[in-house]
Amino acid sequence: MKNHRRKHSEKTIENPTLISIGNSRIIMILSPIDRIRLNNIIHCYDQFSGEPSSSTYCPPSTVLCLRIDEFFNRKKPIFINFISYFKHLPELQTLNVDDQVSLIKQNIRLLIPLNYALLKTHINSKFRETPRIQTIGCINNVNLHEMFRSLSNSFVDFVTYDPVIVKLLVVILFFTANPLTTRSIYDPVQFKQLNNIKQIQSSYTELLWLYMLEKYGEQNAIILFTKMITKYLYLQIVIDGIDSIIRMNNDIDNIDSLMQSFLQLT
Repeated sequence: MKNHRRKHSEKTIENPTLISIGNSRIIMILSPIDRIRLNNIIHCYDQFSGEPSSSTYCPPSTVLCLRIDEFFNRKKPIFINFISYFKHLPELQTLNVDDQVSLIKQNIRLLIPLNYALLKTHINSKFRETPRIQTIGCINNVNLHEMFRSLSNSFVDFVTYDPVIVKLLVVILFFTANPLTTRSIYDPVQFKQLNNIKQIQSSYTELLWLYMLEKYGEQNAIILFTKMITKYLYLQIVIDGIDSIIRMNNDIDNIDSLMQSFLQLT
């Protein structure tokens, strides 16, 4: 007998009915404190991690060919605004200053694509226009701009679906003590308050889970979380490759000193 393989349609995320009408029930999972923390994250991100002013950023109207130092120096305002957001998180302020700096240096370059996904999805964003940029002088003529753009685009669907889950995911990943990159494996950071960092990360992970559980139900929450983490694991692999490309480039000494720190070049 022939074996017939049954085709299964891909499982999609569905929005459950959250507001009850009549005799139906509303399931409230988040506590009042959870909701306060959630609102703080949303408003803090919107306030401090916005787009740079028009005086410091302007999408190019023609193809812009940039050497690697020019490419990353243009990104400095984005990095600074993003870091400003994390500095305003009360949990980060409780940590030792050295640990704060280590978390920024270790994780900020990994999270930049997620930040771009959040920025470009807004209807009035200047980042909605795809800038035509070509990095020059990289090994094998690699275009780093396209690599970063592809990574950020992989999270746009999540932002479109619900930007809150991406904003929470960014915080969770920021408090990662040991990301899966070559640099972190061979040059691990020695945190002074490692247990505190893990506790902060766990608390935000729980907050994200409860938020998704309340809004989308358990099955959809599992699908969402699994897909986001899978995307991020792939992102780490790509960023690891980008790190290698950067370090083999002759123009890295011309990169702004602060950006060199963000890119873990110093």
